[in-house]
Formats: sequence, structure tokens, C-alpha cells
Amino acid sequence: MEKTWYDEKVDVLNVRLKEGDYWKSVELSDGVILDVAKDGSILSIEILRASKAFSGDLSKVIEKAKAFVV
Repeated sequence: MEKTWYDEKVDVLNVRLKEGDYWKSVELSDGVILDVAKDGSILSIEILRASKAFSGDLSKVIEKAKAFVV
């Protein structure tokens, strides 16, 4: 994984999966946005209103997400 960050001010969690040639963003339901590469792979996942999407400590969610993305 390239980079994971959380911006508490705007309540956004971003999980960067890999680098690539950006093509477009696709907004899914409930404030989840996928950045897609020209080859169709997912570059990053952005979660708006992240504190509402996860219960508990957000830093634990980020650490667990890092363990699952290779």
C-alpha cells in the first residue's frame, strides 16, 4: 500500500492502494469514492464521513486496512 491518511478536519479516510495513470473517480453509495486507473484497477479508496462509517477507534481501522492490502 502506498499511503493511508485520515483528515479529521473534513472526516475523510483515504487508502492509497497503488500508483498508476489516473482515469476517473467513481462515487459509490454512502460516500465511498474509488479512483480508477486507465487499466481499470483501483488506485485508491476514499471514505467521506469516515467517523460515521466506522464504529470505534479510526486508527485501529486504518492499521487493520494496512494489514489486508498487499
